[in-house]
Amino acid sequence: MIKVFRKIRQRLLTENKFSKYILYAFGEIVLVVIGILIALQINNWNEQRKDNLIEKELLKGLVIDFTETKSRLKETINLQNTAFSYGKRLLLLYETNRLLEKKDSIAGFVGYGALSWWRAEPVTGTYDAMVSTGNIGLIRNKELRRYLAEFDAELKSGFEDHEYSMDLLYELTAEQSEYTFSFLYDPTRSDLELPVINDSVEKERKINYSINALKNNKRFFGLLSSRLMMEKNRLERQEKMLVFVNKILNVVESELKP
Repeated sequence: MIKVFRKIRQRLLTENKFSKYILYAFGEIVLVVIGILIALQINNWNEQRKDNLIEKELLKGLVIDFTETKSRLKETINLQNTAFSYGKRLLLLYETNRLLEKKDSIAGFVGYGALSWWRAEPVTGTYDAMVSTGNIGLIRNKELRRYLAEFDAELKSGFEDHEYSMDLLYELTAEQSEYTFSFLYDPTRSDLELPVINDSVEKERKINYSINALKNNKRFFGLLSSRLMMEKNRLERQEKMLVFVNKILNVVESELKP
């Protein structure tokens, strides 16, 4: 093809058909430009096809990650609701001076309420990889990118709440360490044995001792009150994260539909 164009140019020049030569040269340039544009378009199509394949794999990864995250959040929210309820009931019994009336339940209220702590660990591998590699730009749905960014921001901003809640938990644990869960042994003993008490009268005496000691510890219940407020905030934050997770999954699944 190049030889044909060269012969045509030479013939036009030898025949002194300069105007036709200029017209021909212009046409040749146009053809070259069109060829380049076609090549670029084909290359763009290929790159777009590759990007679409990568985007599809990223969306599949997001479905896997956020489906697991949803499961973890729902489980944690249920556990936190139980812990919050038990802690609240313990505080109410203290405020109404009825701890001894519910002495068979106090250990549960303390263990599964006041001293219970739950936090969901979201799975963010796909999103983190997208951000670190710059592939986040391959997600064409702007709404999805916004939801992902908002979820990430909500997750990172929650660490302060978690840390403060853990600090309160450590203090509560220290406050109750001398008597709570001491229902089956005498806390005044110098050894570390924890014998099972078969004598119901002795067992009753020790339970009453521990509950009365707990009842007189105002600091414990002050810390519990603060922690319940913090746990309520944490619970609301995780419920908010679950809303984002559901939005993300809805958008991703709609994007994957054929």
